[in-house]
Amino acid sequence: MSTENQRESFRYAFTKHRSLSMVFKQKTVTILNISAGGMAFTNNGFKQYEADQIALFLDIPNFRGDPEFPALVRILNITPNGVCHCIFENLTIKEYEIIHKYVLEMQKIDLKA
Repeated sequence: MSTENQRESFRYAFTKHRSLSMVFKQKTVTILNISAGGMAFTNNGFKQYEADQIALFLDIPNFRGDPEFPALVRILNITPNGVCHCIFENLTIKEYEIIHKYVLEMQKIDLKA
């Protein structure tokens, strides 16, 4: 398995039929993909290295616990086609685990479909 394929196996990419949005810097954005390391979302006039404290709510199937938590998100780069690639900063181990669980459960749902 190549490094790129391995990276994709732990990242969940949203589709038109299953999407997630959030508010970043008081603007609503569409999340394109998510992993425990970070996320990508549509650019809405942001600049590289901007950061914001967001409220992340992940509706996780088969999860007993609170899937909502605050997360500091920082834009590392913005592609020419308007995608912000970001990292999560200062997440707890429990919060990383919640994101891992979300990615796993969503991949399982997609595999069944």
